[in-house]
Amino acid sequence: MKEKQSILLITTDEQHIKTISSFGAAAIRTPNIDRLAEQATVYTNAYSASPVCLPARCTLMTGMYPHNSGCMSNIYGSSLSLSYPNLFTTLKEAGYQSAMHGKCHFIPVPYPATRPDKTQEYEHFAAYYRQLGMDKLDLQDDKNNSLWYYDDYSKDLEKQGMLTEYRNIAHMEKPKGGFGFPGPADMHPDAWVGKKALEHLDTAQADIPRFTWVSFSGPHYPIDAPDEYMKRVNMDLDIPRITQEDEWEDRTKLHCNGYFGPGTTEGSGEAAGGAQKEFDEAYWRRWRQRYYANVCLIDDYVGAIIEKARSVWGDDLIVIFTADHGDLMGNHNLWGKNHSLHEDVIRIPLLIWEPGKPAASKEEHVSSVDIFPTILTYAGCAIPDNCDGRPLDEVVRDGGRDYIISLCDNRVALLQDGMKLCINKYERTGKIYYELYDLKKDPHEFENLYADPAYVEKRKQLESTMQKLEKEEVLMSSVFYNGSDHPYWLNFGDGAGLKRALRN
Repeated sequence: MKEKQSILLITTDEQHIKTISSFGAAAIRTPNIDRLAEQATVYTNAYSASPVCLPARCTLMTGMYPHNSGCMSNIYGSSLSLSYPNLFTTLKEAGYQSAMHGKCHFIPVPYPATRPDKTQEYEHFAAYYRQLGMDKLDLQDDKNNSLWYYDDYSKDLEKQGMLTEYRNIAHMEKPKGGFGFPGPADMHPDAWVGKKALEHLDTAQADIPRFTWVSFSGPHYPIDAPDEYMKRVNMDLDIPRITQEDEWEDRTKLHCNGYFGPGTTEGSGEAAGGAQKEFDEAYWRRWRQRYYANVCLIDDYVGAIIEKARSVWGDDLIVIFTADHGDLMGNHNLWGKNHSLHEDVIRIPLLIWEPGKPAASKEEHVSSVDIFPTILTYAGCAIPDNCDGRPLDEVVRDGGRDYIISLCDNRVALLQDGMKLCINKYERTGKIYYELYDLKKDPHEFENLYADPAYVEKRKQLESTMQKLEKEEVLMSSVFYNGSDHPYWLNFGDGAGLKRALRN
């Protein structure tokens, strides 16, 4: 075995953990991810440090919590600073070649500038990404972004005369419950990413270590799997959606707005009046089938990419599979992730295959903040002082994390001793919702116990932990930063409020 092993990181976007056979999916088979799980260390209680894309991805890049990096939001505040040691710069110093195929999203997207009928310039985004240190970049920067802005993928679509139709369906027609990708299956965004990764692996040399990040943007919406993948899904075997009658009659829970309207998660945008209660069972069946089908497509490419990488490096290869975060997927009669801190959204699959290491299942609580230092340890690199994570082996050896925290702009969840505290601001009204769940008794988070007298002490324990975090790391000042005084795409270098809070 060589001194330096090549590292393959495969990530998906907004993938619910139970869309993988080995994690409980029944409507589909995911043979390639399952095969990896059979050989790997499986972390069954892995959590994302953030429930939305940009902060979650910047955490993977740096091992920093969002409130410490300032990368708090998909839509405002700080881009990932070029001054932070990241996966590409650190591994390059250790002698690695590197490649990124697919979604980056390390910089807030100017959503108000997007147009449903036009694809716009994106060269300044691509130039920024390339400064982050990768030797090779094939940019497909999210399904939506590739329709709003010209990245490498949308340029290919344009050349083949396919971009306008795809954009019109996704952003003008917006079929409820998803649609079939309007082109050959191998031009679907996730297929394009998979092909680019395979092509670049053809250039790999066995004696040169490489870090390869294959970053699929599915099964994130638009829900657009090619029709031919729909036959791979047997909805008659699907696990039931997790719901409870009259769940949202409790108006102390933020997502009463998503259910009754006018909306919280992205799925509300498809619903009449922004109320997801308008979706019937036929809608959920159609939506879930198309979402599952996208996972099947991704699984095909996961298998091909791992096989190709192993053909180059053999046992000198480490493989990591995870997701940035999950999706409600119809559970609680909602889909999407924005504003949500449900387990559906913050729990993630995490599988790591190391040559010579027997397969194992680890139940200790770990965080995505631990993935960056784990990768650096594999490469023999020192862990930067600003890293908030620790190598996964150390975390597991110590019995797992004392608490899990997941946060982004305007919401934060804290898990400790089987209890979960959620503080969530509804941006339409400014109201802050406080929710407390006993995950041991109520794993699906139906009953808000925040005001329950029997849980006062447990609530105080979590609030005490939160206060310590606030004092030490200005966490709450960052989470509830009010950026209304200037457009969110205008960045003065004070991120999501962190540096401003420190200055004050």
